[in-house]
Amino acid sequence: MRALLIILDGLADRCWPEIGNMTPLEAADTPNLDRLASLGMTGLLQPLGRGLAPGSEVAHFVIFGYPLEQYPGRGVFETVGEGMPLSTDEVVYRGLFCAVEEQKDGSLTVVERPIDMADNFCAQLAENIGRFELGGVSCEFVFNSQKQGILYLRGDVSEDVTDADPYLEGLPIITVEPLEGTKEPKKAAKTAACLNAYLQLVYKELSNHSINAEQKAHGKLPANFLLIKWCGRKRELIPFEKLYGFKAASISSGIIYNGIATELGMDWIGVKYLPDWQDDLVNRLKLAEKAFDDGYEFVHVHTKGPDHAAHEKNPLLKRAVISELDAALGYLFDSPLLSDENLIIITGDHSTPSGTDLLHSGEAVPLLMLGRNTWPDSVREFNEKACVSGGLGRIDGKDMMPTILNLTDRIKYYSAKLQPFNGIYWPKTLNAFKVDK
Repeated sequence: MRALLIILDGLADRCWPEIGNMTPLEAADTPNLDRLASLGMTGLLQPLGRGLAPGSEVAHFVIFGYPLEQYPGRGVFETVGEGMPLSTDEVVYRGLFCAVEEQKDGSLTVVERPIDMADNFCAQLAENIGRFELGGVSCEFVFNSQKQGILYLRGDVSEDVTDADPYLEGLPIITVEPLEGTKEPKKAAKTAACLNAYLQLVYKELSNHSINAEQKAHGKLPANFLLIKWCGRKRELIPFEKLYGFKAASISSGIIYNGIATELGMDWIGVKYLPDWQDDLVNRLKLAEKAFDDGYEFVHVHTKGPDHAAHEKNPLLKRAVISELDAALGYLFDSPLLSDENLIIITGDHSTPSGTDLLHSGEAVPLLMLGRNTWPDSVREFNEKACVSGGLGRIDGKDMMPTILNLTDRIKYYSAKLQPFNGIYWPKTLNAFKVDK
């Protein structure tokens, strides 16, 4: 059997009075999701455990079956997704140009992120803050696009340091500090000291740059600081196919999903979003059909729709987008994807609340699985409340791949040791013992 994992990004939510004290998913028109739920097994997924609010990249990382302690940091996925070289000796941050305002006490407050400035001007600013070195640690900032780039750290470096980015406007830039409990406190201290000195240079250079003087002359905010976050270091991860036996592909958009797929040894089928959410998801499902025809056994289909709507802080908009995606999922009933040969999994990667300043929140995400080895439970609607009583129960992200292997008849009898890499799936081939002749 094969597996089709459809991730509706940021699907779960909270209840809002403007939609009758329901969640956007609960309030949306979802006849197809409800029908799929009534045919299959449902439950709730908590990617990192109860109450924790993951980012999309770490949620996918654990849903794909990788231990949280092996998570390399989003900066790694961002760098690799940009197609940039990266070694295990380097530490990377994502850097974003922004506008800050200096306070009386010398602190800097974020005023605008990202800044309203053309990329060609940002590239010129990047030339002035490209390189810096202090105490055996060197920095190199490489501009990409969309007002952002990658900050490489080399030398006596540690990834166990904090972000400088507070993530929201109106908050102060954070002093970079070593994380408590780091195994290499001296390296972390050196790294933090270098970064703080570099950010001092960044503020000075950018504040005095002629491009920013031109910005202010036209009544625009200057790009006078670089927000850095998502520190990480590349790890040597076991490829997904070796770990779980599936030849896998990811049908998704954007740098981060390219980076995740590349680092996990999946093939990335990159696709640009279409203007209409329904048309876009149907297109991705058609690409999944082709991927199965091309020999892939595990296909990940991702849509940003619910998360994008939720970040607009408009529950009605999120409700509308979910209704559009549900209409697209009606395609499953008319396609060969819904068959005894496939396990269909539909869920989200996290909750994105559409009515607070929180970026993500810790509510569990509804989950459904439909295939020849599932059975209908008592759930007849697909939403956060209905799926509480589903047959899959409440599972963590780390439970997803064993559950998928089990429901696709690929799970191995646990005590069997059939190959040097003792995975949890039945291997496709065995190293046959041969009689000497």
